[in-house]
Amino acid sequence: MGHPPERFGLHRVHQGLRVTSTRRAFLAGASMLGLAALTRELDAAAAPPVRFKWPWPVKAPDPHALGDPCAALLAATLYPPLYVRAVDGMLEPKGALAGPKEIKNGLRVDLVPGLRPSDVLASLAAAKSRGARLALRDVPVPRVEGEQSVVFPGFLDPDALMRRLATPLAGIARIEPRRLLPTGGWDLSVKERESTTVLELTRRPTTPAVGVQPSGLPRINRFELEGVVDLARSLRTFERFESELSYLADGLFAPRPGARPMDLGALGYVGLRAGSEVPELRSPGAVHRILESLPADRFGHLGLLRRGHVAAEPAGAQDTAALAPNVAVVARVSQPMLVGAAEILARELGGIARVLDDATFARVEAEGRFPLLLDLVRPIDDTAEGAAIALATFAGANVPKSGATPSSVGKEGSAVLGWEIALLGAQASHVWIPRAPFGGLDLAVGAVG
Repeated sequence: MGHPPERFGLHRVHQGLRVTSTRRAFLAGASMLGLAALTRELDAAAAPPVRFKWPWPVKAPDPHALGDPCAALLAATLYPPLYVRAVDGMLEPKGALAGPKEIKNGLRVDLVPGLRPSDVLASLAAAKSRGARLALRDVPVPRVEGEQSVVFPGFLDPDALMRRLATPLAGIARIEPRRLLPTGGWDLSVKERESTTVLELTRRPTTPAVGVQPSGLPRINRFELEGVVDLARSLRTFERFESELSYLADGLFAPRPGARPMDLGALGYVGLRAGSEVPELRSPGAVHRILESLPADRFGHLGLLRRGHVAAEPAGAQDTAALAPNVAVVARVSQPMLVGAAEILARELGGIARVLDDATFARVEAEGRFPLLLDLVRPIDDTAEGAAIALATFAGANVPKSGATPSSVGKEGSAVLGWEIALLGAQASHVWIPRAPFGGLDLAVGAVG
């Protein structure tokens, strides 16, 4: 996205601003500045990667999956959508060159160089059939027009189209046989290392600088995400200087010197859903009543908080909920944080926790054959209505009413967003990574000292 010339002083120069240096001195100074910038970039490229070991499953991110934690963390960097919502709430083009342009009976979106129109079509079709099926319900799959544009036929409101497309679940991937490749200026590789999986991200040399970074610091050019079996190991690696980011704390036995606290908001939500095996739990509001009967801070040590769009409602006279003996709360074995939550929830309610392998979990979830189930739910966007749409998508429900909240949807249905999965922890003193527009890490702007 270009900037007006006056932002860099060129406009004032062309209007006759007095220049005191000679042309030769100016060129020499510019060369030195360029050489210094190049040196910083080469140093960053040769530096060790920024590493993050966390207690969530690690695999190649799927930008269109509602329950993918790696996509929640990295999709904004790897698979940016056509539009994003900035911190100040304004919509900005990302994969698009500008806002939609009105044409006869539709809107045209011009794409940034290198983004293939065919990939936009395939990615939006996948999003509409999966995690963004409610968010993009009234957005037609576009058609290709020319070499670098797509057209949304019958859609006539440019602002509404930008709002719909500004979701990480509508991220654009480069579609290749049997794999998705990033479009966000990074190369991605998946490697097996000592019985664990590691994602390696490497910035492409031609990727332009984006956003605002701390003055004088080089960009992050390499990043590694590794899954670990439990939270304790994740904390120990940070304490021993084996990683640069820590999840939930800054050490297990002793804080890491110089570490700075990190709170990047919601990575996603924990969804609690009733299935067909206990019909009374599927009555409207039954799961919501279970949620409201639980202590608000019961899961805080797991980084699962009642805040933001899932904040606990004012305390009132609440009966303690209970389950019949041997009624199970189901979680998948690859998500130790949610396994821990299922065990606590089962103890609180008098039921049992049932841990399933991922394939079995996916099958029973699709078929609805379970009593209660816990899973990660990625946000549609950072609004309450976006969280409500995400909940309805998770529950297999219809589109919620305009202005709905997760609480209102939960009271009318058989699923709730119970807790915010908070991206809490610490960053090493020489690392600076801000929050991405939709949550997760913004590696495009991140820097190292």
